[in-house]
Amino acid sequence: MEALRERVLDLIQSGFPLESDPYGVIAAQLGATRDDVLDVVAALRADGSIRRLGASFASKKLGYSSTLCALAVPGGPQEVDRVAAIVNAVPNVTHNYLRTNRYNLWFTIIARGPEEVARILSRIEEESGCPDALNLPATALYKIKVDFGEMKRRPLVTPSERTEPRDLPPARPFDADDPFDVALVRWAQEDIAGFGEAVDADPFTTAAAFIAAETGDSTVDEACVIARLRELKQGKVIRRFGALVAHRKMGYAFNGMTVWDVPAERADEVGKAFAAQPFVSHCYARPRSGAWPFNLYAMVHATTQEELDERVATLEASCGMQAQVLVSTREYKKTSMRYFTE
Repeated sequence: MEALRERVLDLIQSGFPLESDPYGVIAAQLGATRDDVLDVVAALRADGSIRRLGASFASKKLGYSSTLCALAVPGGPQEVDRVAAIVNAVPNVTHNYLRTNRYNLWFTIIARGPEEVARILSRIEEESGCPDALNLPATALYKIKVDFGEMKRRPLVTPSERTEPRDLPPARPFDADDPFDVALVRWAQEDIAGFGEAVDADPFTTAAAFIAAETGDSTVDEACVIARLRELKQGKVIRRFGALVAHRKMGYAFNGMTVWDVPAERADEVGKAFAAQPFVSHCYARPRSGAWPFNLYAMVHATTQEELDERVATLEASCGMQAQVLVSTREYKKTSMRYFTE
């Protein structure tokens, strides 16, 4: 069962099947029974290895704006905790970390447009008493791929075992005025495995019932749901459909956001090179801001401090530049954005 647990966890991080019987498909791929797979997923949820099972969306394609922000919080741990609580209380804040830098509190904001993002950040500055926040929206995205099986450089599921994408017609964009699309997002952003101890074995049937109730359309069925999910994934509205895992449970307790001052003409070259490294989960270009000279960001994950140092050194050697490493020392908040809840 331990071997099956690892194989299931590796597969469902990014390869959860968009099929009418997803757990049966996983069982067939891994040579297990459907009940065994359901038991494994239930155990992974119970011990906190899986935070949520569902869709991760590209905010911009849903009509939202996102940004990375930072505050320079003076004082000791109690003051940082006080300010972190103010930040955490904002529903639009999805992630909030303490990191080793004068700018020590780093968080993301997702909202309906850059003006709303700026308004929220201004309110946080005022309530916290910490002015001069950094507001660093991405100007280029090179990678968002949190797959810890790949980071181990020993994927436990071979490529042939993964669900292959099907040929689809050109993807229809997400339509915020379509009640079906909005209801589908509202379902897929929750934990589709359900909320009790037992895993929902037929999540797309559940989705169809949810959407039918939301829209009043009794013709909605699981085939409609699966077809639209595949289309949204093809169109990269859904960046990933699978398990959001607790990286520390996976052994990745040493994590650093590396920031780089890269000449503008080399940003694409260096960003793409960093993105090719399996131990980099996120890589963005962001604007410089005042006394903050950095314009390229790469999140590096490791199992030991020595491994983290080695991986940062690998990036430095690849581009001939030196990184500043902002090590994550505390996770104050990590949640998924809930869209269209107004």
